[in-house]
Amino acid sequence: MEAKTTLRVPDFMKPILEDVRLLRSDGNNPNRMTNKQKDELWKSLEEFGWTDPILINQDGVYADGEQRVSVCIAHGEFWAPVFRMDVSEVQRRRLRLIANELKGTHNKELEEAEWQRIIELGQREQLESFLDSMGEKLPEKLMDAQEKVSVIPDTYELIVECKDEADQKAKFEELQAKSWKVRVLNL
Repeated sequence: MEAKTTLRVPDFMKPILEDVRLLRSDGNNPNRMTNKQKDELWKSLEEFGWTDPILINQDGVYADGEQRVSVCIAHGEFWAPVFRMDVSEVQRRRLRLIANELKGTHNKELEEAEWQRIIELGQREQLESFLDSMGEKLPEKLMDAQEKVSVIPDTYELIVECKDEADQKAKFEELQAKSWKVRVLNL
């Protein structure tokens, strides 16, 4: 049998490989990924292969995995493990919300210790690329001396506390009259 995909597929998932071009989106997936996140997702699929199947209902509509499929199709990969579930439309939508929203919480110190181990294993650039795709930066304490020197903010900001909305408006107008670049930020 000829391989249907160049991505690694665990043996137990091979019987559920399907052509993902035949699956359907309802067009309402609230999950969106940046191009950087899509690049990181592709790198992960190339490195680790399929670790989870795509979840769909019996009609072939996504419950989970729509982003993975779109990334694969963009890279010419058309086969993936797909698990068809006997779920109602409401259950499919709830499952999608759960899959999109339940990410757990991270212990920042343990996470940074893990990042340090990755750096020590010579994968600093890959880690920084991954963090960048998530909108995060390497913490200063994990940067080398040269990087710490180059971290200079482009702008400085000042937060002014106001006692009420009228006070906020008055201070805003006062600073604007002095040609300050100001914006309202409600915390």
